Amino acid sequence: MANKFSAKGGKFKFAAAFLIIAAAAGGGAYMWLNRAPSIQYKSVPVVRTTLQSTIQATGTLNPVETVDVGTQISGTIKELFFDYNSEVKAGQLIALMDSATQTAAVAQQEAQLASAKADVLDAEAALEVAAKDLRRTEELAKRDLIAKADVDSDMSTWLRAKASLEAAKSRVQQYEASLESSKITLGYTKIYSPVDGVVIAKNVEEGQTVAASYQTPSIAEIARDLTQMQVEVNVDEADIGGVHEGQEAEFTVDTFPRDSFSGSVSQVRLSPTSEDNIVTYTVIVKVDNPDGKLLPGMTANVSLILDKRDDILVVPNSAFRFKPVSASQSVEVGPPPGPGGRKSNVAEVTAPTVYLLNNKNQPVKAEVERGITDGQNTEVVSGLEEGQRVITGVILPKEDA
Repeated sequence: MANKFSAKGGKFKFAAAFLIIAAAAGGGAYMWLNRAPSIQYKSVPVVRTTLQSTIQATGTLNPVETVDVGTQISGTIKELFFDYNSEVKAGQLIALMDSATQTAAVAQQEAQLASAKADVLDAEAALEVAAKDLRRTEELAKRDLIAKADVDSDMSTWLRAKASLEAAKSRVQQYEASLESSKITLGYTKIYSPVDGVVIAKNVEEGQTVAASYQTPSIAEIARDLTQMQVEVNVDEADIGGVHEGQEAEFTVDTFPRDSFSGSVSQVRLSPTSEDNIVTYTVIVKVDNPDGKLLPGMTANVSLILDKRDDILVVPNSAFRFKPVSASQSVEVGPPPGPGGRKSNVAEVTAPTVYLLNNKNQPVKAEVERGITDGQNTEVVSGLEEGQRVITGVILPKEDA
């Protein structure tokens, strides 16, 4: 009987032990299957480097000085002695206009002048005759051989002859001036370069008729010196307060994306431009172009340097945007939960803050003092040391299939 109870007790103990082991295994499996995924953070070290704060804008490259060469008369372009990119010298003949009309006008004025000079000679002869008649009449009058009325008549004739001579001389001066004007107009049919330079625009072709009735037609545009260029930059009104003459600038152009060009602000124009309620100001940046790589009309992506600091601590701007969340929330995707849902465990920030990783791989808040920024990185004046790693984001764990 005792053996029976002993066997039953042994079976009971074995079953209890089995149940305990099974429960422990089930609990472990449950905890394993429902464990919270660990969070992995993206981090970068605090580095020491050079940083500059800039204003970004775009502009157009142009020669510092360009001259529009025009024609002051209407007519037909007869010959052109230049083309695009032609190098010209000051005083060089670059175009001829049809001069038939102007040549005829000069010939007409010369004929009129010759006629006027002949009239002067005729008037001088008439005056000489009148003067002799007057002297003769005055001698006879002294001897009482003729009436005084005859003297008065000869005096009148002499005065009219004298006036006719002066009028003839005036007409000579008038025709001389007209002839000079016609010669000047004839000279306008020959167009000369006013400066040394390079032709960057050709606005007419041979045989083309130009009209100068209301404005001077341009036949060419000459850049005086392509080794000196300027960028006309449009700066927003919100940024113009930080721009001043002598300020350094850097820019790139699309055709040389790996090359950086430098210049300096030479002028901040006070005349604003308003388009679609956006107010901009034109800033002129002078640029040296000794090798001629920069061409007129190129679009320049300009950085106007506001401040530049060397050997300073910097962190990415993304470090200031990072805010820690709980492990379960770090894997959630989609819109925030509605009323009654869990709230994000975001630390309250009252000062510029970044987060560091402690030895337990947990984020630790560090308040810092910020300095200048270039839009991608920001200077840290205090609160961090070189080499510390700041968190810039979270690596979301992959879900098991």
